[in-house]
Amino acid sequence: MLSTLQTLPYGETSLLFPERALPLRAMLGSIGHAREATPGYDWHGLRRGRAEFALLQYTLAGRGRLRVQAREFDVGPGHAMLLHFPDDNRYWLPEDSGGWEFFYVCLHGREILRLWQSIETRLGPLANLAPDSPAVACAARIVGRALRREVTDAFTASGLAYELVMALAAEARHTHPAQLLRPGLDKARRFAASHLARPLTVDDLAHEAGLSRYHFSRLFAQHTGLAPAAWLIEQRVKEAARLLRSTKLPLKHIATQCGFPNANYLGRVFRRHTGVPPAAYRRSGA
Repeated sequence: MLSTLQTLPYGETSLLFPERALPLRAMLGSIGHAREATPGYDWHGLRRGRAEFALLQYTLAGRGRLRVQAREFDVGPGHAMLLHFPDDNRYWLPEDSGGWEFFYVCLHGREILRLWQSIETRLGPLANLAPDSPAVACAARIVGRALRREVTDAFTASGLAYELVMALAAEARHTHPAQLLRPGLDKARRFAASHLARPLTVDDLAHEAGLSRYHFSRLFAQHTGLAPAAWLIEQRVKEAARLLRSTKLPLKHIATQCGFPNANYLGRVFRRHTGVPPAAYRRSGA
């Protein structure tokens, strides 16, 4: 497999098959093998038009840089970027990099994008894939065939697109998304716990986790059993209960410290969650 990667021809091509007898929902697009050496190589995921597509880009040598949402990564040999467009991402050749060699496969079609969401969620935007892994082998074979002009019809291209996505899905099947993204979720929870007095939103927590609001909300619920907004209310109530037990602060001050707009609102939420009003909870010494 290593010899196959080392002998890939350089170049790029776009597979276009305008005349199709059937509506194909998985298709190959741009494909290439390149070595970049100047910092002018810089792609922004929100500046590539409105067309939806997915990208696998596998690093063979050198180093690039990737940003997805608020997270940044060094991209080195053995790293596969798994991205979709349009999206808030950017990848580029850093000025201090001596170069970046990689091959890439762009894919599009309704079925590709449906499956890609699950793959990207599980493997992440940057996956470690061994050079002899089935997914890398499949992608390299596609690149080689495309650059040698051996993919000559839409049906072959569609079959190869399916084959690559299935290979990636097999890589992802044992990876749980909450486990993969646990550090980001934990960072968001720590941030919330130390900033309860602020009017935090789900967008704030998603930003801390380095995820889109949609992915953060879904993964957070899988990991904690609660939607982010409900979890945040629960943390505010727990902090209010702690202050009621351990201090003599007036209720309005506790409300402010816990992020409630006023004492009345704190009272309503506290009673709904604990079954007793704050004053009764304080008197009980619970």
